[in-house]
Amino acid sequence: MINSAACLMGALTADAAALGLHWVYDPARIEQVAAARGQVAFTPIDAAQFVGKPAYFVHGNHKNGALTQYGEVLHLAVQSLLATKGLFSEHHFQAAYIAHFGPGGTYIGYIDRPTRGTLANLAAGQTDPSGIDDDQHPAIATLPAIVVATLGAADQSATLTRAIRVTNVNDTATAYGLAFANLLSRVLNGSSVASALHATAAVAKGDLGARLTQALNSPQSSTDYSETTGRACHLPMGLPLAFHILANTTSFAGAVEANIRAGGDSADRAIMIGAVMGAAHGIGGTAGIPADYLVKLDNADPLWQHSQALATQSGPVK
Repeated sequence: MINSAACLMGALTADAAALGLHWVYDPARIEQVAAARGQVAFTPIDAAQFVGKPAYFVHGNHKNGALTQYGEVLHLAVQSLLATKGLFSEHHFQAAYIAHFGPGGTYIGYIDRPTRGTLANLAAGQTDPSGIDDDQHPAIATLPAIVVATLGAADQSATLTRAIRVTNVNDTATAYGLAFANLLSRVLNGSSVASALHATAAVAKGDLGARLTQALNSPQSSTDYSETTGRACHLPMGLPLAFHILANTTSFAGAVEANIRAGGDSADRAIMIGAVMGAAHGIGGTAGIPADYLVKLDNADPLWQHSQALATQSGPVK
């Protein structure tokens, strides 16, 4: 069953599942965790996992099952769209962004470069657009919510571009963000994940199209393929690797596990992967979001209520 509420919940759940090993760049260390636990999703936060390996530990103030900064942005976008009746408003979202991520805000945690730059621009009165020149993953954090709210709308692309430019004013970020939105829209409109991946790669232009096509044609494991793409926070790395993972897994849990095992900036790839797999497979069953993931997700009930509310408020696909 295609489900836009599960699309949003899938993105949020996959993001939280990656928290404990987010920004561990050593797949061998991640495999040690997998051998000890039997899985890597929802690995408890432990600074010791990051010692002596290429890794960046920034989530020490989070609780297990919480969202990373990417998931927080997505949830903020869902709440903003609910407040504006599903019509994306930069001004409303920017005000919410400052209240949540800015000084004295409700968010306590890591602030990445696009977030820091956006907050500085907003503080200086720069609102149209408020983003910075950067091709990193914050560009796509809002997009599952925007896609759900604008599915089938003639001006969807323009709205998505405006949302991207809240944090990222960069042609690469826009192109890759729109490609992800194209993929997600196809799945929400009823395409299988496999056909949506190939159709999106076929219409992507230039280097973007070549990277996505290469990802779909690679016979390697996703962990091995991450050596080709890179594992860092830039969309030319993250989107092709997400395509490879989606092309080589058949369930939500399988995709989440493969994504975390690939290492690096797994959390924002998780936003893309979780949204697509949630949209395709829903909740429960053999391929959908597992119940044991949902019970580990912090604040799962309000996240689900907000996801359902936006799905009900938006478009014909529920």
